[in-house]
Amino acid sequence: MTSFAKASFDVAGYLACRPTYPPRLFDTICKYHALNGGRFERALDVGCGPGFVALALAPQFRNVKAIDPAKKMVDIGLQPKDASLPRIDYGVGSAEDLGAAGIGQGRDGVDLVVAGQAAHWFDYPKVWREFSKSVRPGGTVAFIGYAEMVFPRLPHLSRLIAHHSRSPEALGNYWQPGRRIVEAHLDPVPFPITPSPSQTITDHLPPLEATFAHPKISSIAEKELPNQGDDFDFSAWDPATAIRLRADVSAEGKEEEWLMKKTFTKSQLEGYFRTWSALHSYHEEHPDDLAKKGKEGDIVDRVVKEIWAGVGEDTKEIEAGWPLILMMIKKKGEQ
Repeated sequence: MTSFAKASFDVAGYLACRPTYPPRLFDTICKYHALNGGRFERALDVGCGPGFVALALAPQFRNVKAIDPAKKMVDIGLQPKDASLPRIDYGVGSAEDLGAAGIGQGRDGVDLVVAGQAAHWFDYPKVWREFSKSVRPGGTVAFIGYAEMVFPRLPHLSRLIAHHSRSPEALGNYWQPGRRIVEAHLDPVPFPITPSPSQTITDHLPPLEATFAHPKISSIAEKELPNQGDDFDFSAWDPATAIRLRADVSAEGKEEEWLMKKTFTKSQLEGYFRTWSALHSYHEEHPDDLAKKGKEGDIVDRVVKEIWAGVGEDTKEIEAGWPLILMMIKKKGEQ
């Protein structure tokens, strides 16, 4: 996340080129949240970036707060176009210290916490402790993730993206540690307690092309955390509601329906690649390559050139997709 806070980071480019989540994803989160007494008063977007998630939640909640460690992100602060909706309250802050960000506890806390493509940065014992204090009874925590970009109709080009992203000769050594968690579909992210999900949960949700996933490491108690032991009581969380949803790749065609999609022109695709955090670290170590930008071509120019060579230079647009992951758990309702 440190790359996003650097003075050289192009926040406007990030806003223009990053994909946005499909509305049905938030329909699923809200349907799930409504179970067991979830209220629609206060929502919190943590690691909000420019506010894509907060903006999607604004029509559903009376109050939406959004926090991010990078001031450059919250300074953008997207707001609803509908003047009848309350304005989103943006601030600098982290999921590990909600109190410092002005988030209350107990009955003064929030009903829903959502982290969009941010949970791979978290210090989990600290975060689950904070959420345990600040999420109200019947409330929900939802982590949204999306894995490496693919071209759903052009798998040979998906392999090209994977090579440039993972190869040590390209950007493979320049990603920050959270990258492996994203590529593992958030499986390494622990729940606060050991899940025992009820299969009936999905009966109350919109139709999903999804599976339950139970990684070996599934809770704080089971995760080895050297020097970070946490004896906090997480019993307020409901283990029967802990689920991870993602594409059912065994069902033909279904995985494509669980993709977040965006159509790029050639220049837009270049802009997207330039938002990659690894690229900024790569260029810091290889300033000579950055000097080639717009001339012979830096690493991004070369990738885009290879992709367009694979689809034909006359191609105007290309459709990309990102496999979505949704991890959710609820607090027990008031007795």
